[in-house]
Amino acid sequence: MDAINPRVFPNAKFPAAKDLLAHSLWLLWQGIRLPAYLLLVILEPVARIVLGSLALLGVLTAFLWKFVGPPHFPFLLVLGVSLGFELVLLVYHKFLGFLGR
Repeated sequence: MDAINPRVFPNAKFPAAKDLLAHSLWLLWQGIRLPAYLLLVILEPVARIVLGSLALLGVLTAFLWKFVGPPHFPFLLVLGVSLGFELVLLVYHKFLGFLGR
């Protein structure tokens, strides 16, 4: 076994304790990762519909008000917030991929 080999941990007095700590941290990570992943997978269709709809509605509203609205309409602000919703959805999917591996 490599954990007992003194070449793996040359200065370690208790290599089995380090191995136990590593396995305990891995088990703790799995206990956090799996429930979070399952919750986010269940909420993914709702998040996709809500965030995608808000992004599309915001972009369409920004262009509509840009062409027919008041002259001081904050076009870039509304467009930025709308694209921000799409960015949040992208980060959501990346986080799902991170938790899924």
